[in-house]
Amino acid sequence: ESLRGLAAMTVALHHYQIGGHLPFTFIKNSWLMVDFFFVLSGFVISLNYRHKIYSAKSFYQFQYKRWLRLFPLHLVMLFCFLAIESARFIAHKKLNLDSINPPFATNHFSSFISNLLLLQNWTNPVMTWNMPSWSISAEFYTYALFGFLVLTLKKSKTALNVLSVMLVLGAGITLNRVGMGSDNISGPLRCIYSFFIGVITHSFFDSFQLRGKLFNSYPAVFVLALSIIAIICLGDQYKGWVTWVPILFSITIATIVSTQPSTFVIEKLSNSKLVYLGTISYGLYMIHAAVWWVINQT
Repeated sequence: ESLRGLAAMTVALHHYQIGGHLPFTFIKNSWLMVDFFFVLSGFVISLNYRHKIYSAKSFYQFQYKRWLRLFPLHLVMLFCFLAIESARFIAHKKLNLDSINPPFATNHFSSFISNLLLLQNWTNPVMTWNMPSWSISAEFYTYALFGFLVLTLKKSKTALNVLSVMLVLGAGITLNRVGMGSDNISGPLRCIYSFFIGVITHSFFDSFQLRGKLFNSYPAVFVLALSIIAIICLGDQYKGWVTWVPILFSITIATIVSTQPSTFVIEKLSNSKLVYLGTISYGLYMIHAAVWWVINQT
């Protein structure tokens, strides 16, 4: 939870620095934290649902829970941005206030419908309305893919692992060439790639029963530092070596969950304020674009 909260905060700060306020390299390159979300989701979803999807009903319940988790706030923010776009339109018509991006140019009726269906990242080549929601769109249908594979393969761990590796290899090779963007090709591929890296990581973690096997903080601190260095050094790229960073994220997650709760690093990550930040991370992630928009108008 703590890492999820910190990741959401850095993504929010990353989007704020577009205006030149926060030129720190780590913040500048923190778009990669979205891939951390994807890896963590793959790990947690596999941990909680790999053995629970065994029928059409359980698959429906799984996907409904994902929809209930993602959609209500997405809908609220979608209508918030509809209000913003309408205000921009009125200002343009009544007050002759022009903007670089005219009202309802990209945020039009068609993209509104695709957002309602959580299809925006699969159908639209550019981000629309509440821009951070592109990753929610990619993730929702990646959940469905995972659930379908678990249901179809009848809990076969080997078959799921093989297909997960194939998905990771295919998506990774493609991303290495087209880049890790957020358009309707790169965005879904990034999610599938990182999510199934998380699935594979959980399978490895579970098979070797790694929980609690590390009795000091050094491995966790080392991989956390390595992840930060990778973001700083590789985050200004969109092709090539940067596609390996989600694998480093997966190693970091596996190392942390393998570390004893009594160690220094786990005690720090268990800080109640950091944990609370994690519990509200989805809200932070979904709301921050509207907050930055309001701030930038003042």
